[in-house]
Amino acid sequence: MGAEDNKGYQPWWAIDKAAWRERFSPFYRLVGITENRTAPLKPWTDRDVEEFIKSEPVHGPRLKLVRQGAQVAAVGALAGGLTSAGVAIRYSKNYVGAVLAFVGGSAVGWAVAEEGANYALGLYKFDCLETNLKFLDWWQAKTEG
Repeated sequence: MGAEDNKGYQPWWAIDKAAWRERFSPFYRLVGITENRTAPLKPWTDRDVEEFIKSEPVHGPRLKLVRQGAQVAAVGALAGGLTSAGVAIRYSKNYVGAVLAFVGGSAVGWAVAEEGANYALGLYKFDCLETNLKFLDWWQAKTEG
């Protein structure tokens, strides 16, 4: 009883390797689709994305929401960066500070807008990476046959 229960010290990452493998499997799939190739995937257009949205009943609408969320986050980053840089220029007249304020404001604006889009569009209800991987699988099958 004593020898079996005392497994010794285990670091936090070695506690449940199966759970870690399952959680990071989408990243391994992404690397398998994009990196381990002789030729890169052909670029896709908005028309191709719309075709996927129409052809895939589950992941199509999800991909549309993910793309909308990315657009909201990009606008939020731009708005946050310009606002904070404008305030820095107005009150300090320091251009280096304005550049740093733009970078910081962009990061904060992106994070706030992404979380807002996550909540407003319901992106928290599904795995966005899995949706993007489904699109990449579909695109690979379509272009390479």
